[in-house]
Amino acid sequence: MIDPTVDGLVIAVNGQVPDGEDLSWLWDVRFEHFDGVQVVASGERGTDLAVRLTYAGVEHTLVSDPLRAIASCPAGRVEVLANYTAFRDLNTALAKGSAHA
Repeated sequence: MIDPTVDGLVIAVNGQVPDGEDLSWLWDVRFEHFDGVQVVASGERGTDLAVRLTYAGVEHTLVSDPLRAIASCPAGRVEVLANYTAFRDLNTALAKGSAHA
């Protein structure tokens, strides 16, 4: 469960082989718990996630690139929920960004 006082929540989902290409698990997650939190759907399968969030009644935006999704959140604390390759790719992108700073 996330902290309901966060300023933004990015949920990033990919569907690569290491993640398991079947995303039917999205329908097993109780996304209704995220109502009232600013949610951004992201990742290669962000559109699939956005459909699920719509059915859950969770207001959200869709920003495919996780770094841009984080940047689209209001200033403050942002939590990121990501499956394996989405987290791996985000971690790599963050490392590259800090190397250029």
